[in-house]
Amino acid sequence: MIKLDISTALFFYLLFSVIGVLLLWVLFGLRTKRPSFKKDEDCVWRCSICASLYIDSRNQDLSRCPQCGSYNKRRNMKEAMQA
Repeated sequence: MIKLDISTALFFYLLFSVIGVLLLWVLFGLRTKRPSFKKDEDCVWRCSICASLYIDSRNQDLSRCPQCGSYNKRRNMKEAMQA
């Protein structure tokens, strides 16, 4: 039989408990899928006056620029980048 004093037994108990908690934390962290954010090019607008880019998620043909307050028509993002 292995002889252990109380301090060594307590040390091993705490060590294995901490290792167990860390392993569970890593396993559950790997299982949960983190949300990924994709930009939807239909929501990205470029102001025709101040040329700032902003996001407006409303499905309308007109949008108001938060920077200068002007109204903008919906255009293709490639066209907006060239302008």
